[in-house]
Amino acid sequence: MDIESILKNANPDIVIFLLTTFAAFISWIVKSLVEKPISESKNTFNKFLEKRIEILTEVKTRLNFIAYFPTGEESLTFKNQLQEIILKDGKTGYLNKETFASVLKISIDENTDEELLLKTIKDIDTELYLQISKVQDEISFYRRFSNYNPLKRFIGLTLLSIQYIISLALVISILYIFITTFWTVNIYLKCGMIIISGFVIYFIDKWLKR
Repeated sequence: MDIESILKNANPDIVIFLLTTFAAFISWIVKSLVEKPISESKNTFNKFLEKRIEILTEVKTRLNFIAYFPTGEESLTFKNQLQEIILKDGKTGYLNKETFASVLKISIDENTDEELLLKTIKDIDTELYLQISKVQDEISFYRRFSNYNPLKRFIGLTLLSIQYIISLALVISILYIFITTFWTVNIYLKCGMIIISGFVIYFIDKWLKR
């Protein structure tokens, strides 16, 4: 007896119950495998981002004081504070390798390397700008789509859904055109399309990692 015959002879209520249960199970699997890891990753990222901004700001403040007082007791005091910041409680993990090396060198050298000092301050400013821009994007997104007014919230979520649908339709259309074109062209064009696709994927990956 095949599956079609079993479904025809089965009790409709049982079939509906089984299909509903199966759909609920698939939803739970998707939620467990996709939504939960993404949510946990986002929470970890937010905690790391917040701590990184805090530490970079503390380091930059001390570097600015050292720039104002490159010699003397004041400079030594700020350099000691800088050492405490970067060497305490594993805070070095929030700094990239180049920044940590520069800050450490500045904090232990008696004679302040002003060129290295200014370069490090500039690098940290760039890092802070990128980090704070991410936070501002999150805030803008929240303000746009979490309005207390039910109508505005509905409109915002509708627009967001339309954006996702358009993006998905665009991606599917491009993939469809690419696949259908790929099978109709000669071997040289196929090789060219593969190479171009590799470059596109590489640059998209680099852009997403920024």
